[in-house]
Amino acid sequence: MRNRSMNQVALAVLLSGLGIILLLVNLGVISLEIKELFVVTYPFGLFLYGLVEILKRQYGWGSFILIFSSLLITDRLGMLSFHFLDIWKLWPLLLIYFGISMLFRKSKIKVIYQTDFPSATHNDDHPASAHNSLKKIRGVSVGTVAFKKQNWAVEPMDLYNMVGDYYIDFSKGFIPERETPIRVRGWVGEVKMLIPEDVPVKVNAVVSVGEVKLFDYAPEQIKHVIAYKSDDYDEAVRKLNITIELKIGSVRIDRV
Repeated sequence: MRNRSMNQVALAVLLSGLGIILLLVNLGVISLEIKELFVVTYPFGLFLYGLVEILKRQYGWGSFILIFSSLLITDRLGMLSFHFLDIWKLWPLLLIYFGISMLFRKSKIKVIYQTDFPSATHNDDHPASAHNSLKKIRGVSVGTVAFKKQNWAVEPMDLYNMVGDYYIDFSKGFIPERETPIRVRGWVGEVKMLIPEDVPVKVNAVVSVGEVKLFDYAPEQIKHVIAYKSDDYDEAVRKLNITIELKIGSVRIDRV
């Protein structure tokens, strides 16, 4: 009960202080210089909040706030470059958290590490028969998924990792003459894909916090959401329909 009261008080103070400052800025009471001072000093407030959470034995959340605010403080001191939206770069802290949790908690955490799936051969006489299944990798998991062996069979896929990276090289795969759906999802991670120049694609990607890079498009043209379709996609027989959904992370799709 005491922890709940401390948490409510800390949140109330932060919200009230922020509301007062924004109100004074809108009314013209606070000058631009003072507003810039707030931008410089708010990481120190976050640091104090993190210490309060540690004292309340909220070690996971408190430690994250301390690390995040410390990086912002080092940016303010000119020691390194780190901005608020760079928070997605801290996703490896989740791996550290899960690792420590596995040592001290009684319940089990499912960890899957998968890399370089076996390549599949195909039958030239019956190419469609080798690609009717839906490849699924799903669950509360941590790991790496890679498709990069020569002539691996490109099949409809539904991939999910809670925390992990994906590397898919379609230029090395056997892509059938039909539309092949590829779905990649996760909380935190990095997605890298290589697409052959002669294969039309449709890409729908959403990254809540992070960055997206598609072919040669500038980042400001893409932001965090992609809805892209090749000009000849509708008429093409061999094509890829790619869907990517990440909470925090980065997506990079290139032509080769």
